[in-house]
Amino acid sequence: MNIDKQDTDKSRWQEHNRANLLARLDFAREAEEDTLFTEEWNGHFVAVTKEADTLRLWLIDQNADDTDWVQSILRVNDPLFLPMSYTQAMMLALLWQPTPERIFVSGLGGGGLATVLHHHLWQTRIDCVELSPPIVAAAIGCFGFAPDDRMHLTTGDALEALVNADPQSYDILFLDLFFDNGETPEHLVTEAFFQLCHSRLRPGGLLTMNLSAKGPEFYGRLMPLAQTFATLHTCRGHGSTQVVFATDLLAGTPFDFTQQAIALQQEHAFPFPFVSWVTRLVEQRLRLEPPL
Repeated sequence: MNIDKQDTDKSRWQEHNRANLLARLDFAREAEEDTLFTEEWNGHFVAVTKEADTLRLWLIDQNADDTDWVQSILRVNDPLFLPMSYTQAMMLALLWQPTPERIFVSGLGGGGLATVLHHHLWQTRIDCVELSPPIVAAAIGCFGFAPDDRMHLTTGDALEALVNADPQSYDILFLDLFFDNGETPEHLVTEAFFQLCHSRLRPGGLLTMNLSAKGPEFYGRLMPLAQTFATLHTCRGHGSTQVVFATDLLAGTPFDFTQQAIALQQEHAFPFPFVSWVTRLVEQRLRLEPPL
């Protein structure tokens, strides 16, 4: 395809897609500041609240007073902005795989990351998996998330979805698998799970995962990743999480990453500080003990 025609087709599609996304959020712009959605699920409350022009998706343990975890944040007037820092950091996956053919996203939350990937990677196939049916309902009903012929949605477990996927299916796995207490389920941070992930990636593919950075356990959770993949990088967010990038590709230099980030920013015009996240990338090597 002629490059100019491809650029024109992309611009037209993105303009149409953005208009449709904004239209799906008309109700949220017109709604009063209030709780817009609540549903019980598996001992939790799933809730969507509106304050000013911002929606928040909460997962709250019914049996505890101190567990209320914001799953997603959306600016209804700027839905392609990623307000949560770790989701901005996860977009650095494109440094390794700038033109992925097929990607996997789990969990969904409000669908913000998947929606942004779907918009900018306008020819990429995206498979989304979310465990909680009420979160799926909130993402579609409140956050403008809309599956289509390129973006598929399955309600179920990420592990089961990957077990059922064909080997070497994906270029990138985006994993954001948290309980309401900010911890990742133990069966999703084992060497067996990461070996499964590795087997579902195409040669040179990448796994990126949001992990709690609290305490020395964080470095213990990096061990099975480092034992499964050839190179491992982390990127500290602005909160209590770190984003991990694991691949068999050779590690790039900071200069290489910066140049690639600048090129991606010029291509996609991300409405968040994409290039600056490169300064937070740190290559990790297998350690027996956490760094002092």
